Amino acid sequence: MTGTIERIETACVAPRWGLLRVVDSDGVVGFGEFTVEGQLTASEAAVRGLSEWFIGQPSSEIRRLVRGAYDQSFYHGGVHFMSALGGIETALWDMAGKRAGKPLCDLLGGRVRDLVKVYRWAGGNNNAPGAAAEEAAKVVAEGARAIKMNACPPLAAIDTYGGIRMAVERARLVREAIGDEVDIAFDFHGRTNVPMARRLAKELEFAKPLFYEEPVRPDYNRWLPEIAAVTHVPIATGERMCTVAEFADVVAAKGAHVLQPDLVHVGGVMNTHEVALLAESNGLAVAPHCPLSPIAFMASLHVVAASRAGWIMEWSKGIHYNASGATGEVDPWLKYLDERDWPMFDVDAGGHLAIPDAPGLGIRVDWSEVLKAAKTPVEWRDQRMELPDGLRANW
Repeated sequence: MTGTIERIETACVAPRWGLLRVVDSDGVVGFGEFTVEGQLTASEAAVRGLSEWFIGQPSSEIRRLVRGAYDQSFYHGGVHFMSALGGIETALWDMAGKRAGKPLCDLLGGRVRDLVKVYRWAGGNNNAPGAAAEEAAKVVAEGARAIKMNACPPLAAIDTYGGIRMAVERARLVREAIGDEVDIAFDFHGRTNVPMARRLAKELEFAKPLFYEEPVRPDYNRWLPEIAAVTHVPIATGERMCTVAEFADVVAAKGAHVLQPDLVHVGGVMNTHEVALLAESNGLAVAPHCPLSPIAFMASLHVVAASRAGWIMEWSKGIHYNASGATGEVDPWLKYLDERDWPMFDVDAGGHLAIPDAPGLGIRVDWSEVLKAAKTPVEWRDQRMELPDGLRANW
């Protein structure tokens, strides 16, 4: 008989993260994340609302509790509901690993690899081509062997403001700065509509992209097959998709080659694992989206470790988003972890991180540091962008 869930604690901390802790009657503690970037108060409220399905229940009955909370809630789904549910679910998996004395990937069937390649962000949000090249060179000098950068500024319905030209120049200078041995992925960030996504996909091929991420917003996923048909570069999407069924629809339409579930937004560990299985069974790749905290990152890392379809994932250490509002000399990505865990985030010469053998997520979260940081309000918001004619653009 395992312990029952006694409490679920939440904290919103800089730079833009919502973290939670689940404690059971045996004193076993697990950590999760409910971050919806720029909308933490809404997702935190969803955690509190969902907690009633979990308090007093056996902490080991993960699938029954999580799926039950989903099915018993007549209005379910959406990014806030799924992120709240995913945060709790991740903490329960962390607890399960600790009870079993095994790393999370072992509970998912065992690892198929010992290392996971990571890619780092470079190029700022919308900076000038020369500045993007300088930043990319810096990140590569720090050990990155793959990077991702924004592909373009916000574009009009048909570009008449030089956005395509700027995107090409930025890509050219970045490629020159880092050489041919480092991979570059281009994130469209949903900033383009269908005709400009098609054009940009052709214009950027010279830079030998690793993949094109989110060429259009998920609202327009029905157009992904047409975009994929105009380029040999793999199409990636998924960070704003919240259910396994949405990924299944994209796969059925042959609209993407790289599935990018955000472990938080898609509802946690098991749903991310199911997306990875979907990719594997269809001969595709999975590369989790994760510009979030070490908690979501480690959970995602374990899923990739256990998936033949996985090979790379996003690592947000050093990203400009994760410096906002953070104070002190310690990198914000490390400050909520026990210092003994910091060395595990030193990449090898090939740009890989090792899979930890410690139980659960494999990290020691300093909850006292989290609570201290939570005393300062989080102010991060999506950046406001406009086109020259005043049209509010997709960030």
